[in-house]
Amino acid sequence: VGTSRDNTMSDVNRAKEISEEPPMSRLFVICGKQITKEQLIKHFEPDGTIEECVVITDRKTGQGKGVAYVKFTKTSSAARGLRKNGTVVEGDTRPIKVMISASYNRDKNSDTSADVNENQFLRLFAIVPSNRTEEQLKEEFGTHGTVTQVRLVPDKKNDKQCAAYIKFPTFLETALAIENCNPQYKAKFCVPRSKLQQEREQKGQLSPDPFNRKRAHSPDRLSTVRGDTKLVVICSNQLNQDRLWRLFDICPGMKYCSIITASEINITAAVVYSSRQEAQRAVDKIHGLEYPLGERIIVRFEEELKEELITKDTLTQFGPPKPLVPDAVQFVKKAFFICMPEAVSVKLLTDAFCRFGDLIKVYLVPGKRHGYAEFASDVAANRAIQQLHGMQLGDCRLKVLECAEYTGDQKRNRMEH
Repeated sequence: VGTSRDNTMSDVNRAKEISEEPPMSRLFVICGKQITKEQLIKHFEPDGTIEECVVITDRKTGQGKGVAYVKFTKTSSAARGLRKNGTVVEGDTRPIKVMISASYNRDKNSDTSADVNENQFLRLFAIVPSNRTEEQLKEEFGTHGTVTQVRLVPDKKNDKQCAAYIKFPTFLETALAIENCNPQYKAKFCVPRSKLQQEREQKGQLSPDPFNRKRAHSPDRLSTVRGDTKLVVICSNQLNQDRLWRLFDICPGMKYCSIITASEINITAAVVYSSRQEAQRAVDKIHGLEYPLGERIIVRFEEELKEELITKDTLTQFGPPKPLVPDAVQFVKKAFFICMPEAVSVKLLTDAFCRFGDLIKVYLVPGKRHGYAEFASDVAANRAIQQLHGMQLGDCRLKVLECAEYTGDQKRNRMEH
């Protein structure tokens, strides 16, 4: 086990130096932030020889980020390691998440939507003598696992050999067959059919097949019900929808995820959880995670991201935010406001009203879309009323009026004016 390398070397640089050969021999592990390299080595050692183990740490604090890479000398060992998904490392109480590192089969020109799900790599490709029959190959490769299918394709350029496609029920059996079969067969994993079709479509060789579209992890319309919380995710374009699904599924309560936009640099996706508490756990666990190495994942609440954009695009014209006046100060004047069609957050409303100075507080009437802004001076209140009335804050239009402390019909008429 490689544990004696220079500890002063950064974890990120060490992880980048890890070889990707043989293919799919490196695991990506999501674990507790306190988990050490030694704990992981002990946990995965029974699965095979570990070439390297790297726990990713925060550059400033040195604390673990809750993710690690475990590199084996054999793909079959990594396949065995995958079975540790959901197990608990000794000394911890929470189950870990284990998957094949997403860097497999990637290059600068690779298709960003290509799947790296190990369950798609159940077939191997081999060059065998043309006199071999399907039954003979099934018997020969059957020593490594259960062969479910053998297909022979003649080589048109060389009648002494042919291509063999051999399928197994598990990723582990396929890996064992590749590692232990006759080296002259030059066996390797088959590229998944979905990837081949995507490549052909990009070259214009095939038209998209509407009945063979990739599984989507979202409803047809990105609608949410009351209580749902949507997160916006910005990440590397090396991550596809399936891998995003598996990554965010480590936090209970996820309802769906969907890629919204994709560019040559990054991907923007929406992930919806059934409650804000569950979404907060996902933010705490995944925001700032380097996956793949060197590419940080940004996870934000949708409303917070919108509010930041609103602040930048709309409110900067009124100058910078000014400090609030202590609550103990008696207000001099109130501004009454209505949010149409729906209320926005008190935080955003406070950010808007405080820019005129002397703001004490902003509050919404519980369960309503209207509220009040209390000011310590007439001048500040009048400026806010004049400049914020009719202002568009994202999807919300503000109606801001002077609030007179009237009662009964007189008050109602004043407010509806």
